[in-house]
Amino acid sequence: MTEQAKEVLVLVIDDQKTAADLMTRMLASYGYKAVCAYNGPDGIEQAKRLAPDLILLDVMMPVMDGFEVLQILRQNETTSNIPTIMVTAKDQPTDVAQGLQLGADDYIPKPIEPRELIARAKSKIESHQLRRDLQSRTTDLEALLRVSEELNNNLQIEDLVSLLLYLVIDLMPCEFAAIYRTDERGEVTNYRASYDNGELVDQYVPAPQELIRFFLENNEAFVWNNDEHILIDADYRFGTAVPLKIAGELYGFIMLLGNAQLEVTRLRLFEGIGRQATLSLRNAELYELKANLAEDLEIKVQQRTKELEDAQQLLIRSEKLASIGRLAAGIAHEINNPLTPILLIMEDMLEDVNSGIAVSPTDIEETLKSAKRISRIVERLLQFTRQSGSEKPSMEVVNIYDALQNVLTLSRKYLEHENINVQVDVDASIYVHGNRDQLEQVFLNLILNAKAAMPGGGRLSVLSKVNNQNIAIIFEDTGSGIPENLIDNIFEPFVTTKEDGTGLGLFISYGVIENHNGQIDVKSKLGKGTTMTVRLPRIEEQLEESGLEEEEL
Repeated sequence: MTEQAKEVLVLVIDDQKTAADLMTRMLASYGYKAVCAYNGPDGIEQAKRLAPDLILLDVMMPVMDGFEVLQILRQNETTSNIPTIMVTAKDQPTDVAQGLQLGADDYIPKPIEPRELIARAKSKIESHQLRRDLQSRTTDLEALLRVSEELNNNLQIEDLVSLLLYLVIDLMPCEFAAIYRTDERGEVTNYRASYDNGELVDQYVPAPQELIRFFLENNEAFVWNNDEHILIDADYRFGTAVPLKIAGELYGFIMLLGNAQLEVTRLRLFEGIGRQATLSLRNAELYELKANLAEDLEIKVQQRTKELEDAQQLLIRSEKLASIGRLAAGIAHEINNPLTPILLIMEDMLEDVNSGIAVSPTDIEETLKSAKRISRIVERLLQFTRQSGSEKPSMEVVNIYDALQNVLTLSRKYLEHENINVQVDVDASIYVHGNRDQLEQVFLNLILNAKAAMPGGGRLSVLSKVNNQNIAIIFEDTGSGIPENLIDNIFEPFVTTKEDGTGLGLFISYGVIENHNGQIDVKSKLGKGTTMTVRLPRIEEQLEESGLEEEEL
């Protein structure tokens, strides 16, 4: 006699008490529990109230025959799926067909042979239980699919925990539910709980340490009865908990409390929810970790980019000061020229004042003229040193001709002193969008490099070519040229042909022009000279105003 047979309930509906009692005894001898109803209406009420596993229904009954009873049972939601065997003394095919058409599952004639009755009853009961189990499994799978879809749509851990708590209370028969999250040592790090009416629990319910110890060693659910084994001092008789565990690592557990013990099918669904919840929580943790890493990486990239930009500006400033140093002799000569007449005139004016002679207006005018000349020279120097190395360079509309003239004005005396003839043929109405200070530094560097390549003097030509999109500023010298083994590396840092050079000038110039969306290239023949060409995007808005003819760059 199986445990399953003891739990089976059969309802016998027959108006003949003797026949009904006989079938009851037959069923009881094989371990089935049976109850009787002696008329159709009473049978219908007992079927609704008891929801038996099988109904044995007599066809020939007064007031309401078996066909009417069966029709009512099949129309009721509670009793529509209960397997029913029609029992009658008749064996006409029409009665059998009518019963089967109304929804009977089988037909057995009187007098009843006990072994046939039990065999047919067992077959229908097992079939019904299989259908019920299949339906239960289908319902559980649908519930798990719903849980999976809803949980996977949330990647914020706090929102995920709240949603999980709501789903557990909605799907599980319980009065109280709580979710505990634990760290690698099994200590609770987060907690959320609610009653079945949706009310959140403000007071913390301590996590039973016995549960945590059990889950650290096992992957299965823990079920207890407070009448026999109290884990939580609460007004609930039963408790159930499932672990949130992956690959042996405990992330926490879900606990239910109530006054009814979970059925096996509900416990199976609860364990499935726990497994899905663990995957969703782990996925949310990884997403949060990835988001934090991406944010940290972005901050570090921004910081590193700022450091590199600052370092580049410092390099540009350092090279600029080095260029100014190389110009110092020419600049000193240019300042001394207007300074000499100032000193001579001032001495004469002092003698006249001491002798009581009126100061000549002409002397004052000459002195003022020379002082203004010195002021202009100093102002040009300040233009090269004004920008701070840590500031991001400002971009503006730059007239290339003006920028070149400013550089040539500063360096012309220096170049003339070195016997270098400068020829300029640059269009006065070409514009680019850039930083004037940096572009002037590039031009100055190229001019000084040309001078260094012509120690005995020579010619430097600066000219421009223009088309709709770009401009080219070309620096041609008649110097010594660049060796072939260096020509491909000339723009790399610390590559130089000068004994006292830093090897940073062309490297910095290349970076400046690249940041202006341009390019710089070199052509050179040893012993004949070098041509440096700077190409920059031309401002489109200036094309109509300039009225320039296009040339091939």
